[in-house]
Amino acid sequence: MGIVKLRAQRKGHETDDNLQAVINRIEKFAPRRYFEEREMYYYHYGQLNQYAKPLLALLVCISGQTARGNDQGVFVQELFRKLKHFYDLHDTLSMKEAAGDYSLKVKLLHLLKIFYNDTTLTGEELDGCLEKITDN
Repeated sequence: MGIVKLRAQRKGHETDDNLQAVINRIEKFAPRRYFEEREMYYYHYGQLNQYAKPLLALLVCISGQTARGNDQGVFVQELFRKLKHFYDLHDTLSMKEAAGDYSLKVKLLHLLKIFYNDTTLTGEELDGCLEKITDN
């Protein structure tokens, strides 16, 4: 049983089964040494109603891609879109503005590290991937 589920039970909330299933899928491939960071920065948000949908969408995206594969740009753009929707709940930033937001770019690089143990994407490469991103 995951930490998210245990905490939810203690608080008297039911954890969304879909969310827990996605977390379980991620935990099969994600580096164990970063579990606490994943739990602290992402998983625990599942207990807050306003974050439930964007968190699930982000985690589904992460769980569906265990490696970046050949098209790094498309993967990074999709991940960034999901990350933006998770952190920008009220859609205050356009996608272009978000692509220029330093803190969101740092969050994306951190996400790649704690979910995929990938620290190879440079800031310049990230900017190259995000320069093509649109509000679609």
